[in-house]
Amino acid sequence: MALQEEQRGVAEQIAIEAGVLKRCQFHGDVYEFDTLDKTPAYKLGNYKFTNGKLKGVFDDRTEMTDAIKAAIENAGMVCGWCAKFEAE
Repeated sequence: MALQEEQRGVAEQIAIEAGVLKRCQFHGDVYEFDTLDKTPAYKLGNYKFTNGKLKGVFDDRTEMTDAIKAAIENAGMVCGWCAKFEAE
């Protein structure tokens, strides 16, 4: 379970670094940034995997790309906390 959490966190961070996801500066929630193109996250992940920066986290590229895909799909369109406060 700890490895899955680490993989989720690393995949999320890759998507953030690539500009596909964004972390709310106020609440820390991760949400989809204003982009439809997910390719930069996969490219950055592959670059890091090739250069050994993900050693010990992912066994192969498929595991990594699946984790990145899940991180993007599980992210909201907006920060959940911000949306809640705006609705009130």
